[in-house]
Amino acid sequence: MTENSIRQEQIESFGRLMAGFSHDMKNHLGIIRESNGLMGDIIEMNVLGEDETTIQRLKKAISSIERRVCIAAIMLQHLSGLAHRSDTPCSSFLVNDLLTEECTFLERFARLKQVKQVVEPGEDLPSVYNDPSLLQHIIYRAYLLCLEQLNPNQSLVIITGRNGKNVTITFRLNGISQGSLETVSFNNLLPAIEKLEGTLKKGGENHNEITLTIPSLSVAEQ
Repeated sequence: MTENSIRQEQIESFGRLMAGFSHDMKNHLGIIRESNGLMGDIIEMNVLGEDETTIQRLKKAISSIERRVCIAAIMLQHLSGLAHRSDTPCSSFLVNDLLTEECTFLERFARLKQVKQVVEPGEDLPSVYNDPSLLQHIIYRAYLLCLEQLNPNQSLVIITGRNGKNVTITFRLNGISQGSLETVSFNNLLPAIEKLEGTLKKGGENHNEITLTIPSLSVAEQ
């Protein structure tokens, strides 16, 4: 077995572990939501009598629990999708879906640095046949490199679009000084991007963008 094969199996194993964790956590959240609903039913039955203050506090707590359960359920759904991307080395997928899954978790890094994350998905983008797990890795590394260039109260805008049959992901760094991206090296990402047969270019009207182009590979190439 080659080193690449071993690495691929490691990625697949990790993905399946995350998918299993996500599935179990969704079951736990289902039980919490059911119990929360039961608490609401008890309040509506007026079991607590006329203690209006306690009733209102409980209603507020129930509403807060329900809201958090909904947020957690959405995050777990995205985690499951993120994990399953490594099931096969190459597959047909929508870049917008993959980006939505990953940005759910990347947003935390921006929040910690007080940088605003904005995602602007393009419409009617074609699906691409490529390596989704490797693209996840590239997006993650590019995101962190971009974040390093930004200061608090600036923003990182991620835009998807199309260039012929290819799909593009543009990282726009709003607030940086013109030309500051020119000194940033993305060389460590190039081997992975080349494996996707993609390209990475700097540019934009204010020279504050990097654009990743992802082609759709032919099945014969795999």
